[in-house]
Amino acid sequence: MSTWSTPERVEPPNDPIDERAALEDRLEYQRTTLLQKCGGLRPEQLAQRSVPPSKLSLLGLVRHLSGVEAWFHAYDEQPDHLYFWNYVPGSANSFEKLDSTRAADDLASYRASVARSRAAVAGRGLDEASPGEDYTLRWIYLHMIEEYARHNGHADLLRERIDGSTGE
Repeated sequence: MSTWSTPERVEPPNDPIDERAALEDRLEYQRTTLLQKCGGLRPEQLAQRSVPPSKLSLLGLVRHLSGVEAWFHAYDEQPDHLYFWNYVPGSANSFEKLDSTRAADDLASYRASVARSRAAVAGRGLDEASPGEDYTLRWIYLHMIEEYARHNGHADLLRERIDGSTGE
């Protein structure tokens, strides 16, 4: 993999048809924003920790958000997704021991996690509680939008430090 591609990002409508559509559109916008922040960079740049002493990197954020998507996975009641974190399935620390030669694997893991999230909650009601928990799907959507927005702010700073690129 020479560089990560930059996906097209669709602006969420100002007049969504309903609450569910608004939540889904905003979350997709945030997911795409993360990938845009990584677009055009080589794997070594994605793994660069550009704000020492922080361990954050763009690749680490992608790996972290692969795991955060698991908030949705509980709804499909399937076994945990086997992430590439630390390149040992189930390892929970996404910011340590980055391997830039595995950046394509990390992107594939992220995309698989997002796809699983979409499928796990398709057709579920926003008031439906997560299995074994007391929070609803609505709360999870709101939490995920917040989580992505926070980390996309980090991604802005990381990207600017890597190559001077800024953006929305």
